[in-house]
Amino acid sequence: MFKYIKSKLKLFIALICIVLLASCQGDSKNSNLELSNFIKPEYLFQESLLSCKLVEGKTLNSVERFIPKFVDSFIKMGGETEELYFLFPLVEDQTDTQFFEVLLNHSDPLSLDRLNLTLAALSFNDIAKCASSSVSSRTLWLTDQTIFASPVIAEILECNYRGGYSYATIKLVLEQFTDALSKNNSQVNILYSEEGKSSGKFYWTNIFSSLESRQNFVESWQALEISKEIQGLLLEQSTCESSQTYRRYKIL
Repeated sequence: MFKYIKSKLKLFIALICIVLLASCQGDSKNSNLELSNFIKPEYLFQESLLSCKLVEGKTLNSVERFIPKFVDSFIKMGGETEELYFLFPLVEDQTDTQFFEVLLNHSDPLSLDRLNLTLAALSFNDIAKCASSSVSSRTLWLTDQTIFASPVIAEILECNYRGGYSYATIKLVLEQFTDALSKNNSQVNILYSEEGKSSGKFYWTNIFSSLESRQNFVESWQALEISKEIQGLLLEQSTCESSQTYRRYKIL
C-alpha cells in the first residue's frame, strides 16, 4: 500500500514539473499578454480633442472675444469641474493661429456632448470649423503636477507599442525615468494617454513653462548618464513619431 502511494506521489510531482517547465518555455509574448491582465494604468481622466481651423476673415481676436461667452454657457450646463484648453501649434517657435486644437479633460462621459452643444448654441462654426475626435483618450500623470501657469508649452508624441509590449511591460521603465527626473529636479510635467480601444497606440505629453525651459530640460537630461539607458529601454518597447509642439492656453 505504501509503495502504491509513493509511486502515485512521484507521478504527481512529475506532472507538476512538466507543467512548470512547459509554462517557462512558453512564448514571451504570451507572458506579456498575461502581465497586461494584471498591470493596468490607473487613469485619472479622459481627454477629448477638437481639431479646428479659423474661417476665412476670422482672427485670433474673434476666438478671444468668444471665450467669455462660452465659459459662462458651459458652466451653466454643468461643466464647471472640467478643464478646457486651446492649443496653437508652434512652427519654428512661432505660433500658428489659423489652426488650433480644443482639448477637454473630463471624467463625465457626457462632458463632450455638453462641449459640442455649447459650441453649436453659440455658433462657434461661424468663427472656426472643427472636427471632433471619435475616440477619447484615457490619461494619467506620470509625474507630479507642478506647472500650473498659462500659457505653457505642450510637446506631444504619438507612439505605438512594438509587438508583445504594453503599458504593463513598460511601467518599470517609466518608473525608472520619473525617478531620474525627480532626482535631477527636472522642471517638466508628463502625461501618458491611451485611446479607448486596444490599438497599441499611446500619447506622451511633456509640459514646460516656456520654450527656454524645454531647451534647458533637453540639455540637462541628455547630460545624465542614465538617459541613454532609459532611452534604449523605451525604444526597445515602442516607436514614436516626431513630436508636435503647441502653446497651450487654459480656458477653464
